[in-house]
Amino acid sequence: MSAFKPLWIAFRAAVLATAVFWVVLFIIDKIGWQAPLGLTEQLVFFVVFFFGVLMAK
Repeated sequence: MSAFKPLWIAFRAAVLATAVFWVVLFIIDKIGWQAPLGLTEQLVFFVVFFFGVLMAK
C-alpha cells in the first residue's frame, strides 16, 4: 500500500485545490469583481497554483 501513498497525496491535493478554486470563483462572482480583459478564472488559477507550489515540500 505504501506504493500508492504519493498517488493518494497528489489526489487529495488536486481535490483540495479544485475545491478552493471553485469556492474562490463563487465568492468573486457574488461580489461582482472582474479582472481586466476577462482573465478572472486564469488569475484565480494562477494564485491557487502559486500558493500550492509554495506549500509543497
